[in-house]
Amino acid sequence: MDAEKLGSLERIDRRWIFLILALVVGIAVIVEPVFPDRAGELVRPIFDHLDALPAGTPVLISLDYSPSSAPELEPMAAALTRHAMIRGLPICFISLWPTGNNMAERLESGVLREEYPAAEVGKDWVVLGYQAGGELLAHAVVDSLGARFRSDVRGVPLNELPALTTVTGLRDFGLVISLSAGVPGLKEWILYVGDAGHVPLAGGCTGVGAPQFFPYYPRQILGLMAALKGAAEYEAALSARYPDSVPATMQATRGMGPQAVAHLVIVLFIVMGNGALLWRRWRSGRTA
Repeated sequence: MDAEKLGSLERIDRRWIFLILALVVGIAVIVEPVFPDRAGELVRPIFDHLDALPAGTPVLISLDYSPSSAPELEPMAAALTRHAMIRGLPICFISLWPTGNNMAERLESGVLREEYPAAEVGKDWVVLGYQAGGELLAHAVVDSLGARFRSDVRGVPLNELPALTTVTGLRDFGLVISLSAGVPGLKEWILYVGDAGHVPLAGGCTGVGAPQFFPYYPRQILGLMAALKGAAEYEAALSARYPDSVPATMQATRGMGPQAVAHLVIVLFIVMGNGALLWRRWRSGRTA
């Protein structure tokens, strides 16, 4: 390979890179390649804990995110919802974010009512929804849900909801999970509920927020789903354990295909550019 060709590789117009990347990702979105996955050490404890809970044990999922973070966090919520429905665990949805009610509605229409038509609101799941207060709200309901929630979003009193008949406060849930895109979110649940209230706690977060939560594992949170990869790992564990009870390919698994292809193309361009640079330097050294 002559020096001129090597130079062209090093100086390739970035617009060609963007075009090739867009074409490859577009094809991957259409083809929907699926790559095998498995639950890692951060995700597996959440799945195992939920899977070991006795049937009828309520779990709480706090939807602490907005539509802008839904592509990363909503697949986690859907996978957890499916797991709970399979295991017969009533779900209680709350939120520290004003957008939480809308996120719960999406889960109700997209997962619960569509995939589990026999499930009943109030019995198999309840939506208590958003309440203002952030970390103060989370801390207030450690001992008593009724301290801040008088009814669900439909106006049904708590004592008339079969899903919560065994629940007084957060300690009565088999697991509390915060799916967090920012503040207030998982960190506040750790500080004001997990540490102070000794409540079993797990979480999910966006990719950019994951590093701040790694130090809390495994003593203060039993597991963490990080970004779309964490959701895909949970889906993989769910598919492996209950292959006949969940969709063959779920949202995060479908999303990981184009993402993996995009990463591969980027790595190839990096290898090509650096390879050309190293080859030119080696040739120059031999010539000298």
